[in-house]
Amino acid sequence: MFKTRFVAALALVAFNSHAATLIEMKSPQGQSKLWRDGTQSRMDTGDGGYVVVDSKAETMLVVMPKERRVMDMSDMLRSGGPAAGNGIRVAFSKQGAGPRIAGYPTTRFSFTANGNACGSVLASPQALEDTGLQDTLKMMQRMAARADALMAAFNSQADPCQRAGAQLSDHTGSIGAPMRITAANGQLVSEILSIDKNASLPPNAFAIPDGYQVVNTGQMLRQLPNIQEIMQQMQQR
Repeated sequence: MFKTRFVAALALVAFNSHAATLIEMKSPQGQSKLWRDGTQSRMDTGDGGYVVVDSKAETMLVVMPKERRVMDMSDMLRSGGPAAGNGIRVAFSKQGAGPRIAGYPTTRFSFTANGNACGSVLASPQALEDTGLQDTLKMMQRMAARADALMAAFNSQADPCQRAGAQLSDHTGSIGAPMRITAANGQLVSEILSIDKNASLPPNAFAIPDGYQVVNTGQMLRQLPNIQEIMQQMQQR
């Protein structure tokens, strides 16, 4: 399943930046930040690494400073593939009003996958509208669909609730931005801590550092033994 913050407005000019949307989130793995400016988004992954997504150009680049490497995952987004969570029937049930999260009102939904109770989502349509992240979420969903299909190809007994996460952005249009996701056992999956619509972008926020090795993951996958058979299984699911 699945997985923001702020700078003073005066600093926008002082640091030669311009306003962007910044979302701070937390999960059991720690805190992360996501910036959005137009069609481009950047999510920090820790250790100085980050992911750059352009929803218009349909590109996704994972920058890994320790390895001085960039994983280009764009081919996996552009080429045809299975739908997220194929074979998984996800259902949401409205439970009523939830608490305000990051300043936004929420509605609580429980959700199931193939009849299995998976947990709850506190969602906010207003937050989704304010952040304008629908296109980015769709891109992430397509990547999640590929990851989900690979998981299912290697493990037909994969947990339906784990696979259900790949479908979440399919439902954001009807339930809103997922502000907090909790597993059936009560464990936090992810939570949005703050949303700042007037934040300062980091310098060269969407740039790829010079001298890094660029690895095309689509080409790399195609070189794996039995990958054609695996891809056929993915398409059939």
